[in-house]
Amino acid sequence: MYRALRIPCGVLAMVAAAACSDPTSATDLHPEGPPMIEQVRFTEVYSVAGVQASRTVFGFGTHPLASDDQQHAVTTAQAKTNKFRIIMDELLRGNNLEELGCRAVIDDDDFDRVPLGATPDDVARCSVPRDVLPSRCPASNPLSLCICKLDGGCKIGTHPDGSDDLVPLGESVGILDADQDGAADERQFIRGAVGITCNGIDVPIDLVASYWTPSGDQQPPAQGGFDALGPAIVLVPGSPTHLGALPTSLTCGLTFSPEVVDKDGNQVCAPDNGDLASDCSPGDTSAFRFTVEPLVFTNTLRVTDGQSRTKDILIDANAPLDVASVATITVTEGQDTSYADFTATRNTPQEITIHWTAPGGLAAGTRYTITVPTTVVDSYQQPPIQPFQIAFTTSAN
Repeated sequence: MYRALRIPCGVLAMVAAAACSDPTSATDLHPEGPPMIEQVRFTEVYSVAGVQASRTVFGFGTHPLASDDQQHAVTTAQAKTNKFRIIMDELLRGNNLEELGCRAVIDDDDFDRVPLGATPDDVARCSVPRDVLPSRCPASNPLSLCICKLDGGCKIGTHPDGSDDLVPLGESVGILDADQDGAADERQFIRGAVGITCNGIDVPIDLVASYWTPSGDQQPPAQGGFDALGPAIVLVPGSPTHLGALPTSLTCGLTFSPEVVDKDGNQVCAPDNGDLASDCSPGDTSAFRFTVEPLVFTNTLRVTDGQSRTKDILIDANAPLDVASVATITVTEGQDTSYADFTATRNTPQEITIHWTAPGGLAAGTRYTITVPTTVVDSYQQPPIQPFQIAFTTSAN
C-alpha cells in the first residue's frame, strides 16, 4: 500500500497559500488505510567523553529536520522518568483513549467513557445540577454519561443522619464540573488502551499524566519543536511500586487495545521505521522496539583511602530498587574475611545506605570491600550486568 509522504508548507513554491494556512488541516494527515505510527520520541542515555548524559530522540521513525544523532534505534532508553510521544499519521477515536471524571464512583472508579457520537452538548447536559439530571441526562439516551452501574446505587454523599446519599442504578451521577462551565473538570487515559510491554512484563501507565492530543502535524512549531508534533499519544509510565520506571536491560514495545482505531474502525500498526510508504497490518506494532539501559550503581560520595571509620556510605542506582534484595549486599574485611557489623538499607527508591554498627565503627587502617551482587535487583526483579564493588582503606585513627 502506498502512502504519500506529507510535504511541509513552504518547501514547494507551487503549494497554494491556503494549504499552509491551517497546520492541523486534514490535508496534512493520511486517513486512508490503517492508522500508522509515524514516529516515537523518548529519552535515551548516552556518554560524552565518559560523562553520562540524556537526550530526547526519535527512537522510531525519522524527520527531515532532525540530525542523525536525533533519530536512531534506541538501545539505552532512560529507565526512570521517561515518557513516550507516539506520533500518528492520522486521527484516532479519542473516545477509546480518554474518559471523563464523574461526581461519584459509577463502577470500579469515578470515570466514564464518552459514547461514540457524543458532542460537547451531551457533556454539558450531563454537567447540570443534580435535581435536573434525571430529565436532562437520562440513561435512556445512549449519549448520556456517568450512569450509575452499581446494583446498590452510587454514593454521591452523606445525609445529615449519617446514611449514604445514593443515586439509583441506571441514573446519572453527573459529570464533575465544579466551575459549571459545561465541560468536564477531569479526564484520564483509559487503562489498557495503550501500553508498554518489556519481555512479557506490562509496565504500569500513569493514567493522569498520559493523554491523547489530536492537534499538530509534521511541522515543528516554534514553541515545543519536535515535542509538539502530532496528532500524538503521550504515554507516561508510573505506579507507586515502580515510580515511573521501566524494567532495566529488557527489550520493549508498544501494545494497543483493539478498541483503539481511526474513524473507519482500523487498528493501529507500525510500518518499518515509520515509513508511511511501507505496508503494515492493522494491529501489528512489532516494528517498533527499544532496549532499556542496564541497572547501574554509582558511588555517590566518592569513597577513597583514608575513609572515615564511622561515616555512612551511599550507593546510587539508576532505577528504583527492590527493597528486600538490598539485604544481599556483603562486606569483607582484609582479603576475604566476612564482615557483619553493618546494615544495608534502601534509603530512597534509588539510594542504598551502608551504616557501620560496631562501637567506634570500622577498624583503623584496614582494607574493606563492599560488594553489591547481581542479586540486588530493580523493582521489576531485573539484575545488573555484573556486581558492583567499592574498596577502601580506613583512616589510621
